[in-house]
Amino acid sequence: MNKFTALVMTLLALLQFSCAQISGGPGSAPTGSAGGVVVLDIGHFTGAGGASTPGAVNGKRISECSWWYQYAYYTKKVIENAGYTCVVTNRGNRPTDPTLAAYADRAGVVQLNHPDKNAARYPSKYHPDRVASGMVSADYAISRKAACVVFLHHNSSGGWTSGASPSLIICNKYNGGRLADCLARTMEARILNHGMDNGGRGCSVSVRSKDADRSAGWMNACDDSGIPAAVIECAFLNNRNHANFLADDANARRYAEAVGHGVVKYMREHGSEPRHIRENEDKADEGSFGYAAESRSLNVPGAKRLLH
Repeated sequence: MNKFTALVMTLLALLQFSCAQISGGPGSAPTGSAGGVVVLDIGHFTGAGGASTPGAVNGKRISECSWWYQYAYYTKKVIENAGYTCVVTNRGNRPTDPTLAAYADRAGVVQLNHPDKNAARYPSKYHPDRVASGMVSADYAISRKAACVVFLHHNSSGGWTSGASPSLIICNKYNGGRLADCLARTMEARILNHGMDNGGRGCSVSVRSKDADRSAGWMNACDDSGIPAAVIECAFLNNRNHANFLADDANARRYAEAVGHGVVKYMREHGSEPRHIRENEDKADEGSFGYAAESRSLNVPGAKRLLH
């Protein structure tokens, strides 16, 4: 190799390095990558535990947040055993209860230390026209360029204390459909009516795209960055059949592992597929900034422009 060829090759290498640095400039939203981590987010936080059983079930009272602190480890283990990197997060502070703190340590929970008390809602750091409670968890997934993010919840409803419950997976509009379908089909194959009585019902998939519809705001933020997102709402804690099933440790592990198998199914079958990215932050997307009242007090780019 002569000196001129070597010089040209060096210059090309320097140019490629410079372009790589520029492409991820400050303020730009990271986009989802099939090679990124799988993020599991424990819904709610200690002190505001979400859905719960109406009374003692098998000697226990269950809240969804504390339940997932105990069992997210098993979901994570399935995903890691399949060869993927997995991180468990929670928007709240480290639990003060010693037992829950031990579970958090076992699962390696990343505490985001931002509990949204009194149902406070916040704009996304990356997509400021998206506002929701729990937005810090979505922003963490975006910052990690997550391959997908699954929000770990349980459901409850006053009308489903007995009999079959409408188990479902909620997903974001553009990128979450295949993830939700893999989770739903896996829960049907392993859990629903396979130990956990669901009256013969399957598991439906529901898309949320209007920010004002509870979880849609933070799932839309993930969508904007090309990250498939889904919320697990397969078990109803005030349904006695479901609560009794989940109160048994062996059953609980099997349920948590089934969620992990659903994630692995998605990663293996669809993890490398192209993603939909929101390319124009200046153009309002469907459902953007559903909370007009909050937007008036939020001095963030795009907030006033997207007032309803």
